Amino acid sequence: MIDLPDGYDLASFAHYGSGKYRADILTGECSCNDRPIPKLHTCVVFDEWLRRQLEKHEISRDRIEAATLEVNVTVSEVNLRSSYGHRFASAHFTFECQSEIRTDEKSYVGQMIGNKEWGFDWYYEKLYGVLPDVWPSASR
Repeated sequence: MIDLPDGYDLASFAHYGSGKYRADILTGECSCNDRPIPKLHTCVVFDEWLRRQLEKHEISRDRIEAATLEVNVTVSEVNLRSSYGHRFASAHFTFECQSEIRTDEKSYVGQMIGNKEWGFDWYYEKLYGVLPDVWPSASR
């Protein structure tokens, strides 16, 4: 999320605004500020990673009780610009991430905080259509 963010997720963060995002990697259920939202692309990426790790270590998937990611995101400094008929959007994203993989015996937790300025225009258009002319407040 911090080192190499997924453009689709950045577009979703920009679309839904700042807040607490929760992703259940096992079910694909996601929420923003406790309201359901469509599955974040990170769920697909992390589910594939988890499957490969379980296969590599010969662990049955049914031994995993939970695999979650919680991200507090602040979206700021949204920049919309046009150049030669193309529209571009970028923003500053601040992340506080916590992940957990839990079995009946143990819980593995990771935390990371960081920020990134990143473009998301192409991904936004694929997910939500045309970029707005004026960006709604990024801190909704």
